[in-house]
This record gives sequence, structure tokens and C-alpha cells, in this order.
Amino acid sequence: MELSGLVSNAGLVVGGIILVTGFLASILTILGITLTYMFWRTRQIIIPGVTLFILNLLEAPIRYVFWVVGVEDIVGNMIIEVRNILYKDAFEKTPYVNRAMFIPQCLRNSHCPAPLTPEGIKCLNCGRCGIGKIKEEAESLGYKVFIAPGGSLIKRMVKKYRPKAVLGVGCSMEVKEGTAKMASYGLPVQGIMLDRDGCVDTRVDAMKLLAKIKAKPKYSIESDPELLRKAVEVSNLWGDSEPSDAAVIVAKETTERGKW
Repeated sequence: MELSGLVSNAGLVVGGIILVTGFLASILTILGITLTYMFWRTRQIIIPGVTLFILNLLEAPIRYVFWVVGVEDIVGNMIIEVRNILYKDAFEKTPYVNRAMFIPQCLRNSHCPAPLTPEGIKCLNCGRCGIGKIKEEAESLGYKVFIAPGGSLIKRMVKKYRPKAVLGVGCSMEVKEGTAKMASYGLPVQGIMLDRDGCVDTRVDAMKLLAKIKAKPKYSIESDPELLRKAVEVSNLWGDSEPSDAAVIVAKETTERGKW
């Protein structure tokens, strides 16, 4: 009888734990769906630390809900944006010489002559795409820049060069996974998603990327007409990539004033 009572009590405890866990999971899932919906509609993120915890814990059921309504990618995009917010200050306080940037090889022109080396694609700055100008700008500040043919290169270069902050460019899935990996290493990380993916002749917002490259406390690309001019130049190198309206407006204004 005594053993039977213990088994019965243990069953009640386990059942109670399951019920409480299920209830909490349901509440967190509903909260995660609500926060993701608000981001989808307003692009605003509330309580980023809590949001990232919920999305990391319950990404699968939350993603399923938005897959049903045809906007599955919003979950991955939100995770990237939340992580960008959480690491923004630490990234901006890291000196340029201690930062590394990883660019996907798919941004290259389909006729790119650059060779593959043990440290990624070696850009020849041939002018067929905007990578050369972007790399040139980043390296002039002190960045280590890598054009990655795959994710394994990123881990190897981080291990070899030990940067103190990382900036990555890629499709939503790659940036989500890459920023999570860098964050697990304790590195302040920022991610820029491609405007057009597809593995070949992809595109990135040049203004957004150049602004993130030069990011530091109190810096704003809107007050940097020279970099805005470069953003237009980089966009033009991709031919069909449209420069942002802000870049075009400021570049036009500075041209009319004869500043460059």
C-alpha cells in the first residue's frame, strides 16, 4: 500500500509538471506569435531580450503559424533584427581593426574571375560587381574582409584571426544561423540580409551595408555624403540594383554644391 501510494503521488507530481509546462509553453507561444505579428505589421520590436528567448525556445511552432498564412520568413528576419538590436552598442564600440566581415560569394558577377583561396574568394576588384568597392571601404577602416564560398570558412577565419566583432551578409537563413553561432562565441554580431537571394547574382542594399560597416557611436550615414556617394556608385556597379532614395538625394545635393 505504501509503495502504491508513492507511485500514485509521483504520478500526480509528473502530471502536474506536464500540465504547468504545457500551460507555460502555450502562453509563451501566444506571446511569441503576438510579438512576431507586431513586428510584421509595424517593424517594431518590444523587449528584445525576452523576444529572442521566446523565439529561440519556440521557433518551430511560431514559424508554423506564419507558414500557414504565407509569411514564414518573417520569423527568421525578426530573430536577426532582435539580435542586431541586442548587439548594436557592443559592435559599434568595437574598433574597426578588431572587426571581421563575411560576404557571400553569390554577390559576385556570374563571370567573376576571382580565384578561390584557402581564405575564401580573392577579389580582384575587376568592377563587374560592387564587392570590390565594399571590400575596399571596409579594409581602409581596418576590417578583415572575407568572401565566403561556404559557412565552414567563417568558423575557420574566426578561429584563425580572433576578431572581437563580426558583420555578416547573406540570405535570411544563413544570417540567422551565422549570427547565432557568432553570438555563441561571445562576439558582438550584426547581420545584413540580401535584398535578393537565390545563390547566383544576388543583391544587397549598398547604403545599409556601408552604414553598418562604418557604424560607431553617434555615427549616421545620412550626414556622410561621401559614403552616400559611394553607395550609389556600388549600386550602379550591380547594374539592376537600385540605390536607396536617401543615397541618391544626398549624392545629388552634394554634386550640385560641387563638393565632389
